[in-house]
Amino acid sequence: FRMANVFVSNDEGKTWKRRGGVRYPKPQFDEHHIIERRDGSLWMTARTADGIWQSFSFDQGVTWSEPSKYAAHIGSRHHMRRLQSGRLLLIRHGDVDERTRFRSKLTAYLSEDDGKTWIGGLMIDERRGVSYPDGFQAEVGTIYISYDRNRDTDGEILMAKFTEEDILSASFKSEGSAQKIMISRPLGLDKLPPPSEAGKK
Repeated sequence: FRMANVFVSNDEGKTWKRRGGVRYPKPQFDEHHIIERRDGSLWMTARTADGIWQSFSFDQGVTWSEPSKYAAHIGSRHHMRRLQSGRLLLIRHGDVDERTRFRSKLTAYLSEDDGKTWIGGLMIDERRGVSYPDGFQAEVGTIYISYDRNRDTDGEILMAKFTEEDILSASFKSEGSAQKIMISRPLGLDKLPPPSEAGKK
């Protein structure tokens, strides 16, 4: 069971049952996402030490295809979900097939063909040390993405809010759109010893 497992609930999350799973090569925490494609099949993407890999299921997650590489990517979590428009949203590091040197260049893309191609490219946060994007789309269409920055030193949790139009134009131009919004930061962080010193105590 050490794999990217799939669990299903038929009672609104009260109980869960394992349905299947995928064992990826060079696994690195998996952190997988599952998208139901327009043809009804399931598309799973996962984090590995060799970029983002993928697998497909045509029986609602019971069995899965042999994994294959989907895109180059640094060893870090990506985020994917379907939006109200039917497009897919992808938040990842760098260009659509780039393996960045650091966890930087957190960028949003859209797909109109279930992940075959990606368009737009909104830079959410270009700085080094940003990672673990997650989020949702509000009923009015605004997309909210949270992520962390320098978890071992600054410990920041930040947010960006934007629209699909912002992604396509690669700029925060819609009313209310903004980036690098601070959600939380540890109190008294400036009084703490550096991590190297703290680890010795």
